[in-house]
Amino acid sequence: MIRSGPLLAASAADWLGGGGREGLQVLAAGLYGCVPAIAAGSHAPDKQAGQADDPGPAAPLAAVVYQAASIVDALATELARIEGALDEQAHIASRYGVRIGLDGRPPPAFAGPPADSGAASEQHWTLAYQEAHVQAMGEAHGARQQAARRLADLHATLAPPRPSRGPSAAPGSLTIGQLLAGLTSQLAVPSGAPERDPRLQAQAAPHHGRH
Repeated sequence: MIRSGPLLAASAADWLGGGGREGLQVLAAGLYGCVPAIAAGSHAPDKQAGQADDPGPAAPLAAVVYQAASIVDALATELARIEGALDEQAHIASRYGVRIGLDGRPPPAFAGPPADSGAASEQHWTLAYQEAHVQAMGEAHGARQQAARRLADLHATLAPPRPSRGPSAAPGSLTIGQLLAGLTSQLAVPSGAPERDPRLQAQAAPHHGRH
């Protein structure tokens, strides 16, 4: 079993930077950046005052952090792929008059049969985009659930931190174990839509909702 030590962050939400895809990318980069210091041993999070001569589980803990970074990085990459595919479908549908919200949501379903060929075309592409949106939601949910399960399994390899013989972790700090538990909990919560980059929304605005 591997003991977890403190990481300077107040909560998993703080590490995520809001919980979106960009937050996941920032978190993955932060975790990757912690690995060398943890692997070095003397500055590993498990080391606390009065334990300088105790080698501790620095290398195993570094491996856990690296695995966590890889899981988060893979999730961010998958969400980006899903978002890109949905943006492509949104761009196509908007060219046929489908009014798509800036959050990527499709318009409501048509109440009745189309009045003319133009309305029929718009209805066809509306239905096509609705299906693409539902598929994207399902894929995003599945990716988050898979990442949550992998992080939960990784968290299970950690043992509680040993009692400190010196000053405790800095106030507001977060242990590796707490971070993994928090991430698992957040990712397991169903999300309403794939995370969308505001810059992409701004670029899409002139196209979406235009005839």
